[in-house]
Amino acid sequence: MLNSFKSYIKRKIVRKKIVPIVIKDIESNLLVGKKAFITGGSSGIGFAIAKKFIASGCEVIIGGSDESKLKKCAEELNCKFLTADLNDIPNLKEQIINHLGVVDILVNSAGYHGVEKFGEITPYEWDKVMNINLRGMYFICQFVSKVMIKHGTKGHILNVSSASALKPGWTPYEISKRAVNGLTLGFADKLIRYGIVVNGIAPGPTATPMLGKVVDGDLDLEWNANPSGRMSTVEEIANLALFMVSDLGNGIVGDTFFLTGGSGTICIDK
Repeated sequence: MLNSFKSYIKRKIVRKKIVPIVIKDIESNLLVGKKAFITGGSSGIGFAIAKKFIASGCEVIIGGSDESKLKKCAEELNCKFLTADLNDIPNLKEQIINHLGVVDILVNSAGYHGVEKFGEITPYEWDKVMNINLRGMYFICQFVSKVMIKHGTKGHILNVSSASALKPGWTPYEISKRAVNGLTLGFADKLIRYGIVVNGIAPGPTATPMLGKVVDGDLDLEWNANPSGRMSTVEEIANLALFMVSDLGNGIVGDTFFLTGGSGTICIDK
């Protein structure tokens, strides 16, 4: 009994390094002949999605507000880029209508988390989160879908939400992501009649540059606060995104798929 207890304590104390699970890289031509615009494509989940789409035969344009970072990532991916400031709606509209052209796929991956402490949220912080996560996404969806409709494009729009959408909304981020799910449902309702499929994906804790940890050269995915005990990888998110915007996902309309390891779904406070 004593030995069992000591063994239990040892397991609790010794930190377990969790490296990425083996993820089958989807090798396909699912997006051959397609053209995609991905906001937030210069880092994290957006970059992984862009990389996955290109590997699946898609022509990709990444968007963001940092032109130098976009240029560097576009060179790495061997794709084009479009400077798109989600805080500047008039310029955003001009960029999309006059420079983007017709796309088959729109992925809204740009996002801003903010540094919030309850009771100390400033109007500036609120506006910054909402402008990027919600307002900008709304108008990009509006601008791009109007071009799709004009040209008779049977396309896909995929909005990146978050497991935080299921949590109590005491931060602008959580509130914005819950609103994104509603936006996704609303645009899906209005656009499916034109053959434009709108859905969302909602990652939980994910090993992006902001959260990823490297131990002995390997990515450490340990995340004890998550029911699964780990973070997701950006490759897992990208695999799901690929499925959702391909013809395999045509029958899924207005839904938001959660890939969270249990965060937000079976445990709302983690």
